[in-house]
Amino acid sequence: MKGFLQPESVAVIGASSDPNKGGYAIVRNLKEKLSERLYPVNPGCREVCGLPCFGDVRDLPEPVELAIVFIPSESVPKVLEGCASTGIQRVMIQSAGFAETGPRGLALQNRCREIAERANMRLWGPNCMGVVNGSTGLVASFLRTDAWVGKLTRGEVSLIVQSGMLSAGFLVQIMQEGYFGVSKACSIGNRCDVNECDLLEYFRDDPETSTVAMYLESISNVNRFRKAVTALNKPVILLKGGTTSRGADAARSHTASLAQDPAVAEGFFRQLGIHRAFDFLELADLTKALTLWKTKKGGKRVGVVTFSGASATVSADHLIQRGMDVPLLSEKGKKALAEIFPSWAEIENPVDLWPAIERTGRMSAYAAALRVIMREPGLDAIFVHAYVDQTILEPLAEALKVLRETGKAAALWVIGEASAVRMLRSRVEAMHIPLYTEIGRAAGAFALLAG
Repeated sequence: MKGFLQPESVAVIGASSDPNKGGYAIVRNLKEKLSERLYPVNPGCREVCGLPCFGDVRDLPEPVELAIVFIPSESVPKVLEGCASTGIQRVMIQSAGFAETGPRGLALQNRCREIAERANMRLWGPNCMGVVNGSTGLVASFLRTDAWVGKLTRGEVSLIVQSGMLSAGFLVQIMQEGYFGVSKACSIGNRCDVNECDLLEYFRDDPETSTVAMYLESISNVNRFRKAVTALNKPVILLKGGTTSRGADAARSHTASLAQDPAVAEGFFRQLGIHRAFDFLELADLTKALTLWKTKKGGKRVGVVTFSGASATVSADHLIQRGMDVPLLSEKGKKALAEIFPSWAEIENPVDLWPAIERTGRMSAYAAALRVIMREPGLDAIFVHAYVDQTILEPLAEALKVLRETGKAAALWVIGEASAVRMLRSRVEAMHIPLYTEIGRAAGAFALLAG
């Protein structure tokens, strides 16, 4: 797998000098990190992105570590024969028009696999978006260059996505909204050869991957998948497509996948300890939470510290609906909190801080209340609500630093000025506290950690 994820030499078959074409974007992206051993191949071009273009893969000065193919599907088998004759052992087919299109496309895909098997060649794809390696900055994809340059953040999450355009759009959203840093993002498409099991086995020993997030429409090999997930020993979050009859029909036309029985699959994933997401935003949310909370303990008992009776009510509803508990505080805890509240205030979990804020000031109230909640023996996690704007951003971030002292998982729900929310997110997530702008999304993350 390393030759696909960290190639030292690459040929782009189907390279284009037209900036509007995917064959141009692939070369342009690769050139950001790889130029001396990057070889565009197209008999109709003399130069692509300032690099000399070769007419045929057989004309290359060396047998490259990886060939990326982006040409019409019917021409791919002939190109594979040429790759085999030059000793190329890894080919990534980003072209569409194979098994996902029906019987003729399936026959074409099978022919490609047969050529590869005879040559002892590994195939990635077809019908995929390729690879983004956040650890090295190498992008082997027709993703638009301006969508990722300056936005790709190195991190510990590796993505396995059985889709092309989804992996691109999902990755762009993750980068632009700062959900989490990426180690490797792998779009595997139709999985003619390389599949999710190959990557799970690779990520097991990859020190740059601590969490794996996946979108799959089926499992290639159930027994191998079970062994790979068990041996991985790292958190896995899965969004599974094709869980209904109509969804399964869509999966067949998307990536030629045969979706397994939903009830059987659900039990299988639960047995393996795989965390399930049910839409793409939740996949991002849960991945972020598990990454930030990797050293934190989970549990069902949540303490809520808020500034509003309404958000206290809504958060309690969301947590309880997800099987969590919002337990009463200990007498010792209530007595400690009484020191910052006026005598008439009723103190309970959720802790509505507004009377204390009026009495002692916003930041003093938050800091004092959080110290009490952190010490409560009957609580496993802490859910903090806050309003933020530019005038209170810095004091609020300072007050929240107390949460670094707890081994309990903590999350923040915030409303306020958009620019201040973004700035606060970067500060608190550096402290391993995920920030959410919707209460239900935070409640889902707590439920995930609690198991």
